[in-house]
Amino acid sequence: MSFRLTRNVTGGRPTIVALPDVGLVGVIAASFMISNSRSEVIGSIELEDQPPVAVVQEGRVLDPIRIYELSTEGGAAFNAVYSDIPVPPALSWQISEAIMGFAGSADSRELVVLGGLPEPNRINIERPRVFVISSDPEYTNSVAQKGEVEVFEMGYITGPNAALLKMGRERGIRVLLVLAQAHLNYPDPGASAEVITFLNRVYGTSYNIQPLMEQAESIRLQLRDLMRRTAASLTRGPKGLELEAPPGYIR
Repeated sequence: MSFRLTRNVTGGRPTIVALPDVGLVGVIAASFMISNSRSEVIGSIELEDQPPVAVVQEGRVLDPIRIYELSTEGGAAFNAVYSDIPVPPALSWQISEAIMGFAGSADSRELVVLGGLPEPNRINIERPRVFVISSDPEYTNSVAQKGEVEVFEMGYITGPNAALLKMGRERGIRVLLVLAQAHLNYPDPGASAEVITFLNRVYGTSYNIQPLMEQAESIRLQLRDLMRRTAASLTRGPKGLELEAPPGYIR
C-alpha cells in the first residue's frame, strides 16, 4: 500500500477524502467539486491486496483511487483523495495509512472526510441533517456553528472514517468528519448537496448545488452499480453499528 505522486504537490491545503460509503455521499460531492473546479490528477493510491483495476474516461486510463488538486474561482484550494471503487473493510487501516502519508507529505493542515450517515427514515426527510465530529471538541463546536450544522454527539463510526479519526488524534493531524443523513443502499445526491453547502459556508467556496439537484435522478441511475458494489462491501464490515445507539455512560 502506498501513494504515488506525478509531480510536487502544493503544500498547506486541506485534503478532501471521498471514498464510496453510505449513499455515496462523499463520492458524489467530491465528483461534483472536481467537475466544477480547476482540477488536475497529481497522484494515486495503490492497495497491495486490491485486484488490478483501471478506469477509462474519455479515452484516458486512470487509477481507481486518485489524488487531485482543486482550485476555485473564489481562491479556495484543496487536495482531494477520490475513489471509484469500494474499499474492502479489511483494507481500512491500509488506505487510511496511505491517506495519512500523503497528508504528511503535502503538509496538509486538515483532512475533511465526506460521508453519509445511514438514516432509515431518509425517504421522509426533505433536507438531510449534517453532522460533524473531530478529535478536537473545541474545533468541532466551532465548525458546527460556522457551518450551521450539528455536532455528532453519540454513535459509532466505522471503517476508514474511524481509522482516520484515530490516526489523526495520534499524529496531531486534524481530521474532520462531515456526515449527512443518507439512504444506506441508494445514491443520495440530496445528502451530497447538503455537504457541499456546509463546505461553502466553512471554506468560502461558492459551488452552486442547483445543477446537482437537477441531475439527481440521472446520478442515481449512473451510480447504481457502484452503490450495489459498495453496499456488498459494507455488509462485510461493522457498518451496521452506525445504526445502533452506543451504551453510553450510566449517570
